[in-house]
Amino acid sequence: MGSYPPECIPRLGSFIQALTALRIHHKPIAVQYASQTRTPLLHVSHAECILESLQQQSLLQRLFQVRELTSYDIEIPILGAKAARKMFARYVKEELTLRGELPSIVQFAMALTAEALCKLVVRFHRSQCDMDGTDFAYLLQLPESAYANLRTVKFIETEAHVRFTAVPLVYLLRPLHRLHQLEDIEVRLEKSAMRVRDEDIWQLATAWSRLRRLVLSCTRCTGDVPTLDSLYTLADRCRFLQELVLPQLDLQRLGKVIEQRPPVEPLLPPPAPYWGASRERPHKLRVFGVACDSMTRLSDRQATRIARCIDSLFPDIDLDASWKTDDSVETLLGDWYAIWVNITTAKALRKFAPGRAYLDRK
Repeated sequence: MGSYPPECIPRLGSFIQALTALRIHHKPIAVQYASQTRTPLLHVSHAECILESLQQQSLLQRLFQVRELTSYDIEIPILGAKAARKMFARYVKEELTLRGELPSIVQFAMALTAEALCKLVVRFHRSQCDMDGTDFAYLLQLPESAYANLRTVKFIETEAHVRFTAVPLVYLLRPLHRLHQLEDIEVRLEKSAMRVRDEDIWQLATAWSRLRRLVLSCTRCTGDVPTLDSLYTLADRCRFLQELVLPQLDLQRLGKVIEQRPPVEPLLPPPAPYWGASRERPHKLRVFGVACDSMTRLSDRQATRIARCIDSLFPDIDLDASWKTDDSVETLLGDWYAIWVNITTAKALRKFAPGRAYLDRK
């Protein structure tokens, strides 16, 4: 790590000329490079920028024209109703991190075209108006042509203090609904609860059928949480899904589909009437988890029913990768401890007594 005058970095020549032409004074640039690199100033590929106002957009556009800069970390100012000018970032392909209030980040992303970008990271805090749906930015949808190569999107909350209103998943993901090629979506909330309904999961699964990874994680859950209906939806529509983490599941109101399609032991081939669109093969999900445990004191019969539902939909779950237990009292008394014990039992019975694993024991 070292600080150098920008003039010493050959590949930033055109950008420095633009700064000089505009009579803008600039500070030395901090350069971080691998220890084995002998020529660090010739291998600059990442830039961190603080955009103080939209008046600096022209400078950012100049920086986007530096071919060697393939990843950026940009702090976005509060934009309000101001419209950002169109920008083109044809060389940004590895990762783009955007920081700031979520509505402003969405507006900035709407103005940007980054066709080669593979990964977008959104480090956001909530706006002063909160997430009540009144901000027009939550209605915007990024055009597919502007992010044709985007595959991974991560939302990471950076709130400094606990917020007592939940974050609706629909507001986070609506701007992405036209990007049908996405394969990895992750949402992590540290200070806020997450509101997720079955309808939200259905919209998500419809928009992104190619998903391989879906992580919706938070430290606490309040209000709406999905039912087992959402598991059926994901099993039917997202056939490539390999990792799934949901904020929580409603273990009292299990949903309607389980009554229409009760758990059936996954055999080869599985019975067609119960597998519907997915009858061609069992689902290949390997990692499954629920971020927030609950303590509703499930009966063994209820835990067995839920476990069989999960096992029948996702028979290839890796228990070692999925079941994280710390043997604390809270964990042992939680609903999911009982469910995981029953999933383990169902897997063992399927292995040693195929065809009899889901028979009720008297």
